[in-house]
Amino acid sequence: MTTITTSRLIIKPTHKNCWSIYDQVDNNLIGKLFFRNQWFNIILKPQSLRLGVATEASFGLMKAINSDMYKARTDVPHAQKFLTNMGFKKHDNYYQVTAEALTCPDQYNEINQQLGIDVAKITNKKQPTAVQLVDSDIDCFERPTKLHPQANKVWQTMKRAAHFDGIELQLVSAFRSLNYQAKLIKHKQDQGHSLTEILATNAAPGHSEHHTGRAIDITSPDSKPLEESFADTQAFAWLTQHGHKFGLTMSYPKDNPQGMLYEPWHWKFNN
Repeated sequence: MTTITTSRLIIKPTHKNCWSIYDQVDNNLIGKLFFRNQWFNIILKPQSLRLGVATEASFGLMKAINSDMYKARTDVPHAQKFLTNMGFKKHDNYYQVTAEALTCPDQYNEINQQLGIDVAKITNKKQPTAVQLVDSDIDCFERPTKLHPQANKVWQTMKRAAHFDGIELQLVSAFRSLNYQAKLIKHKQDQGHSLTEILATNAAPGHSEHHTGRAIDITSPDSKPLEESFADTQAFAWLTQHGHKFGLTMSYPKDNPQGMLYEPWHWKFNN
């Protein structure tokens, strides 16, 4: 069996009946897949749970193996849901699915259809959801945040460097799931805003850089969060001068080609 590459993962055969799952971003090992005599099992590290990794990795491997039947056994509710979403049916004390019935749930299209968004008309680049996340700061609204491990390491280093220069940087927002992004848009729809208005400031689910776990909204104690006035702060001046040293770029400057409104607070780690 050769190496399998999916949209976000690299799956390599490492032992007999065993494949290792790696994050394409940093090549970190995030889990293992086992397959023998139609039976399969997947084990993921905690930072990769509930990010769609199990579905993407399992579907990719099963399609490559192309067995006529797949079987799995679990008593864990979220694991049972994962299996049924892929087309598995309960059979005695285990689950099974034929190769023909195997499916890969399309959350992206389903969520956007529910919001009335025509994905064919979206001009923003589609963004991959992070396949591993770690706890980061408590944001300025006292909410816990998560970032990709690589991005969090750089964020903490950059924040210390800014503090040394007398600048305090604060998180406003970090990782967002597709469902979280959908809730933001639905809330504005319920307030009477049109999709055209909303999508000028909020990317459609699947197109937000926040999905990657490498994008952050930043503020400082002397600025209101998510306000253009952040561009007048010393924190913004420091980011403009030093951000590139940490691989950080502002995603939506004035007159950006994505057609988004100017967001001096939104930055992304690119390395």
